[in-house]
Amino acid sequence: MKQVTDHVYHVGDSGCSVFLIDTHPEDGLILIDCGMSLEMIKKSITKSGLNPRDIQHCILTHFHIDHIGACHDLKMYNQNVKFYAHELDAKAIEEKGHDQKTAASWYSVDYIPVSLEKKITQEKEILHFGNYDFQCIHTPGHTPGSICVYIEIDNKNILFGQDIHGPFYPAFGSSLEDYQKSMNKLLGLEIDILCEGHFGIFRPSEEVYKYIKRHMNLNKP
Repeated sequence: MKQVTDHVYHVGDSGCSVFLIDTHPEDGLILIDCGMSLEMIKKSITKSGLNPRDIQHCILTHFHIDHIGACHDLKMYNQNVKFYAHELDAKAIEEKGHDQKTAASWYSVDYIPVSLEKKITQEKEILHFGNYDFQCIHTPGHTPGSICVYIEIDNKNILFGQDIHGPFYPAFGSSLEDYQKSMNKLLGLEIDILCEGHFGIFRPSEEVYKYIKRHMNLNKP
């Protein structure tokens, strides 16, 4: 498990990158997405001296299977885990029958739904865990209910922007027009570190800005 800052970790990759925020002792461990392998999460966290049973919350950035595939296994492992996602992506997370939208059919995965503790409904909504405010920012484009998570922690402004690179397909409900607006929204933030879902960790702020602008230019309507 790679340390990003004192309390933020890159757990590993299973479908997507999974990130963890340690809020001990108040709210335990918080996951940003859970990828497709609970075993990867458990092994990585345990090797770092933390306890995977301390995972209390998991914020899902969107409904794709490479980000939500391990949700059910995580819930079976720890019944106390609570899940959060935007209401526009909620149905595909909480119900079966959306295999094209979630790309479960691409991976030949039988997705088992989980219930959400809370559905994000605002342009910006705050989830308060431990001493930290997790700002869930609605960033449609890749999917209708995509969110990015923005947190000030360890004297850094960190953005978890899991799939801000795309891709964009009609089956996902993608919108390049919405994407451009969403990325402009992110460019208005002060971001020291970007934790991206497939292409790594970007820092300092100049590199974050270049990454976002590059993909905006690649994905114009």
